[in-house]
Order: sequence, then structure tokens, then C-alpha cells
Amino acid sequence: MKTAASILVALSLALAGCASARPAGPAVPSTPLVTPTGVTLDARELVAGAKLTVLVFFSPDCHCLDQHDARLRELAAAYRPHGVQLVMVDSEVHATPEADAAQAAQRGYRFPILVDHGARLADAVGAQYATYSVIVDAQGHVLYRGGIDSDKTHLRATSTQYLRDALDDLLAGKQPRVADAKTLGCSLQKW
Repeated sequence: MKTAASILVALSLALAGCASARPAGPAVPSTPLVTPTGVTLDARELVAGAKLTVLVFFSPDCHCLDQHDARLRELAAAYRPHGVQLVMVDSEVHATPEADAAQAAQRGYRFPILVDHGARLADAVGAQYATYSVIVDAQGHVLYRGGIDSDKTHLRATSTQYLRDALDDLLAGKQPRVADAKTLGCSLQKW
């Protein structure tokens, strides 16, 4: 006869096998982000408004990010119809909404650059570099984190498209084939 303890262990193991697998990673916290117009919104509310949200960490002085501007514009346009929003996050110490609005216009971004004062969001999700990207679901669960692709500054058609592949996998109802990829970018100046 099975004991109550062995039944509980068996039940918990069975239920653990049914849980949806998520990459190990932090969840998006409730933290303020400032829009280009100076409005403060909560990061959790921001991500709740889309099926998936891509957060890409920004630095106006990062040559690696400069090289990826076209890819980011293409990603945003291609995945917007599928319920995906792309948002740049500036966690650098001297970030201002006005400067970031000018950067977005100069770069041709059709998505905002939001200011993360005190780098609270960056620290919560482990962002150390510009180009570091995080995909989260509407509940704020981190599903992917890492680089945009395997290129640093010289973009190649044969590079591994980590961010695009993760979006494709997630939209197809699968786990990302790579959930934690190497980031090739510039150190964020958070202090």
C-alpha cells in the first residue's frame, strides 16, 4: 500500500511534466518607463498590450546597434501584423526622452525608445549590452534573451537570426530553438 507521501511525490512529478516549459530567466517587473512624450508607463502594462513584446536595449553610441537598425526596422514591420510589438529601451545614465525621440527619428524607427531611469528594467532582465534583446509574453514571462543575431557589425545573409528564429518558433506555439543567445554589442553606460 502506498503511503500518502509517496502518492504526493508521484502526483507532483506528474504535474511537473505537464507544466509548460519556459526558459530560465527573470520576469519583467513592474517598473516605470518614460515615453518620448514624457508619459510614464509601467513595463508590465506595456507588455500586456501585445501577444509578444520584443525589448531591445539601446545606446545612441553603439556602432553594433547602428549596423542592426535596418534589421530591427524589418523585424518590427514583419511581426507587427502577428501581434508582436518592438520597443527599444534606453537604460543609460544620460538618457532623456527628447534625445531618444531625436534618435528614433534619425534612425527611421517606427517604434519608440523608452527611458529606463536607474536601469531597473535592464538589471531585472540581465541586460548588460546594447542590442541585448528579450522576448516576453503578455504576462511578462521572459521567453528569449540574447542577441539579435550572430553578427556584430558586418551583417551577413548567412548569420544565425536568433531573434527572428525565436519569434517564428514562439508564434508557431513552440519553444525557441535557442532561448539564451550570445549578445554582441556595446556595454550599457548605466552608471
